[in-house]
Formats: sequence, structure tokens, C-alpha cells
Amino acid sequence: MFSRILIPTDFSTASEWVFDDAVRLAGTSGAELIIVHVRMTRTSNPEELRFPADPSLYEYAEQQELARLRERVRRANASVSTRLIVRQAPDPGAEIAKTAVDENADLIVIATHARHHVAHLFVGSTTVSVLEHPPCPVLAIRYGIRKRGSLRRVVVPVHFAQTSRTALSLAARVAEETHLITISDEEQTARAETLLEELASTIPNAKKTVLPGGDADKEILRYSARVDADAIFLNAVRKPTEGKLDILRRAAVPVMIVP
Repeated sequence: MFSRILIPTDFSTASEWVFDDAVRLAGTSGAELIIVHVRMTRTSNPEELRFPADPSLYEYAEQQELARLRERVRRANASVSTRLIVRQAPDPGAEIAKTAVDENADLIVIATHARHHVAHLFVGSTTVSVLEHPPCPVLAIRYGIRKRGSLRRVVVPVHFAQTSRTALSLAARVAEETHLITISDEEQTARAETLLEELASTIPNAKKTVLPGGDADKEILRYSARVDADAIFLNAVRKPTEGKLDILRRAAVPVMIVP
């Protein structure tokens, strides 16, 4: 399913939190795990490190952390191959996306928040930057949520004006049970049911649900909690809307953004 999974790391607690999820996905799909560390440089001078130090110090710290992460991989699934890529850039998010393109990655796994004591209330700037122009699907995982062993049960919201079905196509490939949901007012219920029926006919083990109109983001989160979903898959046709960011902030499950 995936060949090369890219996971950015700043060797923080948040990065470690999602690392095990990336290892699990790599193990189940036989993918190589590409670990990317971006040394931040100054915007005014992209060649100057934001925290100047002898390059050997950076290299030593990176190799120490890589050895520690590889030990975690060995304990979880010794068959997963790993590789470290180090880049320098003033914008880590843009550099992560560029590296994903250069390495032909087909999945990015990333934490959704910055390092802060109220981190779960917002999405980190690096993650948002990656999501503005995702070169491949991005699995964003909020720090502290309950760990899941698989992506067995996936919720995919769809709506009438939606022209892209990439999230649905990916869900159909990875999930054992796909939940198609549409937010609709009472007048559009019949139309919503027809849409879901058409989409479900092409997907094995599809569940169809029309949810009442109103706050779509809240309804998506509420439904995902009710069915104990393992992930929410969302289409991305442009930079993330405030609604998508709100789902990322509050979802108790991983959120896959699919370009």
C-alpha cells in the first residue's frame, strides 16, 4: 500500500508520539521509513543556522537520536528499514514537503501540534505549512490521543459539491469498514441518500449515514466518536480551511489529509 513513509522529527515528545504509528504502518505495508530532520536557519539568511553550533555537534546529536529511534523500530518490527535525511531551511514545513517530493514518498506521518503546554488546542505552524501544499497523503496525529492498532474503521465525509474522491479511494484501499457520511438539511435528505448509495456501491463494507445539517465539523467529530472510528479521511484541494484545522485540533483519532 505504501512504499516510502516520511516522518519529520525534531526529536521532541510530540515527534516520538507519532513515531510508533509510522513504524506500524511501515511494517504492515513493507515500506521504508524515511526520518527527516530539518535544521532551522534564519529567514534573512537561509545559510545561517538559527541556533549556531559546530556541525559536528548537530551530527552527533542526530546520530544519537537516530540510533535511539532505530532501537524503537527494532523492538516494534525489526524488518522495517530506516533512513535519516538532514536538511537545512528557514521553513521546516516547506522543506518537509520538498523532501517528500524528492524522495517520492507516498505518505507523511506528522504530529499536529507545536510544543506548548496547551498544544492540543492548536495546530503547529510546521504541520500547517506541510498541509498547505501536501505532495502526498498526510496522516496528522494529535498528541495524547488513544493509540490505535490499525486504520480498520475509517470515516469519510462527502458533500454534493465535492469533485475529488481521493480520500474515499484511499479509505477503500486501507480500511476494512468505510463510513460514508453526509451533512444535510431535511430538504436535501433524499439527494444525500442517493449520493451515498452511489458511492457505497463501489466500496466493500461501506456504511452510509446522513447527519443533520448544522455545524458540520462538530457532527463529523461526534459521529467518529460514536462509531469508535480509527481515523477520519479528508480531501484537500487547497490550503486547509478553518473547519479542517478545527477537526485536526479536536479529533480524538488520526486525520488523513488526502490531496
